[in-house]
Amino acid sequence: MTKIQPMTTFVSMGIWLGLDVGGKRTGIAESDENGLLAFPKETILTSEILTYLKSNHEISFLNGIVIGNPKRLDGGETHGTQHAKAVFEKISNLWPSIEIHWVDERFTSKIAAQAAHLSGAKSRIKKNKSMLDSASACIILDSFLTQKNLNEKS
Repeated sequence: MTKIQPMTTFVSMGIWLGLDVGGKRTGIAESDENGLLAFPKETILTSEILTYLKSNHEISFLNGIVIGNPKRLDGGETHGTQHAKAVFEKISNLWPSIEIHWVDERFTSKIAAQAAHLSGAKSRIKKNKSMLDSASACIILDSFLTQKNLNEKS
């Protein structure tokens, strides 16, 4: 009879971060270690993004970062595009080897606000921009993870 050996080590697969970058605030979301689910984490001041990343994450535990790419309906840049590009450059300089992906973020703020409304959230929650920013980051990250996982199955 073959004896089944228990698994003695667990290999962490790392997480993905999602960022909804704005001029003042940046919403942050994290994935689970399997890269299947996205969860809103928090909202910080955009000016503190590098401090936040250095003190809360180690590059060895990150699969990559997904940044929302602000676009107008016609696909052109918005005033927010420059903020996102600046954060992209800062992260690239901090961690040159990290994968950074862009995801179209059109309508994510509206989707997050609508989700809050449909869930029956009180009006003070729906007006809490910090909460909506992290929810938008979650939508951005979820969009990326869904596409990535679909591509891997093909």
